[in-house]
Amino acid sequence: MKHKLLRLILALLLPVMAGCSGMDTVRLGQDRPEDINNLLEQHEYARARQLTSKYPSLDTLEIQTKITNKETSYEENTYSQARELQSANDLLGAVQLLSGALQKVPHSTSLRELRNAIEPERIKQLQTNEREQLIARANYLLGQQQLYHDQANLEAPSLGQRWENTRNQKEAIKLSGQLTEHGQQALETDNAELAKTCLQLSQALHKTPEVDALLANIHSEDEAHKQAIKHKTRLAQKKATRKKAQNRKKKQQDQKNKTEVLLAETQQALEKDDLQVARAAFVQIPSSEITGSEVLAIQDDLDQAVDLRVSKLMATGDAQYRADDVLQAVRTWTQALSLAPDNQYLRERVERANKVLARLEQLKRQQHRRPPVFTLPIKPTRVGATRTPSR
Repeated sequence: MKHKLLRLILALLLPVMAGCSGMDTVRLGQDRPEDINNLLEQHEYARARQLTSKYPSLDTLEIQTKITNKETSYEENTYSQARELQSANDLLGAVQLLSGALQKVPHSTSLRELRNAIEPERIKQLQTNEREQLIARANYLLGQQQLYHDQANLEAPSLGQRWENTRNQKEAIKLSGQLTEHGQQALETDNAELAKTCLQLSQALHKTPEVDALLANIHSEDEAHKQAIKHKTRLAQKKATRKKAQNRKKKQQDQKNKTEVLLAETQQALEKDDLQVARAAFVQIPSSEITGSEVLAIQDDLDQAVDLRVSKLMATGDAQYRADDVLQAVRTWTQALSLAPDNQYLRERVERANKVLARLEQLKRQQHRRPPVFTLPIKPTRVGATRTPSR
């Protein structure tokens, strides 16, 4: 595994080494002053600068400015193209583009930093692609081996089938080792699920004590993780239960305190014979506290006082109604109804009286709409008087 990673790293570092400024001097002796424009067209800016440093006649402000402008434009265009390749997931193309550009502008910090940022992604991409290919190939070989064993149970395999199976077994051993390496890499990056997939395939292809031990460790860690989750869940449940009990206890205490306040208000209102206030305070008592002995005692006192008051108001309203003071009777019965809203007899009296009031109001309106009757006055005459005809 270490040798394989070393080969991969060396393959990726070769373009980097090629981008070192020391490499540009290899062809320095072949460049001539008349090649300056060709070098610029080929973006060989490092060689062009070395050429100007070798020949003072080329080291002019005009040529140096021209080199700088072209070099800046080339650097910006290369950076933009590399970003586009990176966005398109062509990481290899981006690295190759940047490595080639760094041979021409080895001092470019932006291009070097971008390549250094893309290279780890490229390595990871290579590993991912390789792992996916290995997994696909492993599944195919396992299917082929199962098919061979199924056919062998029916009839003896041919020489070609045995040879092919032997070749598959050798490849399976090789694949098993490669998958084991990828499983170990996944473990190093704490990707237990991916490691389990690679190692289980490796074990299915070729069972080894090393893979058994790795899978056993993963299983142990999984169990420990599950136990930790269960323990955490139990702790959370206990905490929630305690919190719920505390909230319930607090709610009960709040309801008890509220009941004590409301009972005091009810009692004070009863002593002042203010039954409306007493009733309004009492109905706010929480239902969980309504069965208390003190609450029941106050309720009895309130019910007796309300019954007595309602009886008196009902009798007063009846007397007013009989005396044809219907409006006042309605007011009296309504007052009684506010104390005993469920009293059907009071409700019927109020409804009947309201109908009477409505009928009286209708009669009044009809009376106002009737036109007045006008009569001619009669002149009185004296007894025995005679009317003298006019001449």
